[in-house]
Amino acid sequence: MNEVIDRQRHLLGVYAAYYESLSPETVDQLADLVTDDFVFCDPFTTVKGPKQVSSYLAKAFTDAENPSFVVTHRAVDGDMGFLRWHFSAKVPVIGQWDFTGMSEVTFNDDGTLLRSHTDHWDSGQKFYAKIPVLRWIIQRLARRVGSQG
Repeated sequence: MNEVIDRQRHLLGVYAAYYESLSPETVDQLADLVTDDFVFCDPFTTVKGPKQVSSYLAKAFTDAENPSFVVTHRAVDGDMGFLRWHFSAKVPVIGQWDFTGMSEVTFNDDGTLLRSHTDHWDSGQKFYAKIPVLRWIIQRLARRVGSQG
């Protein structure tokens, strides 16, 4: 098998394990897995650079109780890797927050580091619709759009 693909698969496994063991003590280990110009995107923000991404991830431990990821699937295709995961935490206003999402990552040329991470999950239904004031507005909009047929 191609050495680059082997390195990509290994790195994706290490990255999945990083997320599953994420804690205030381990968050800075990201720097060992990514390029200096690493870009992280989720439905809330885009962050550039390993230190800035680590700080963003560390914020989850001050904004939520017991945040955790369980990676359920991994795949590599060409220069991209994919993780399917389940996230859970207890957050103010919402309470218990659980949802499933996907992340796509890109590798550097030799497959030894990650260049980018982009999360894909429905923030409208999985986050904003859980906030009491916004829930009514989102449900009303969804019904209007759904009846447009």
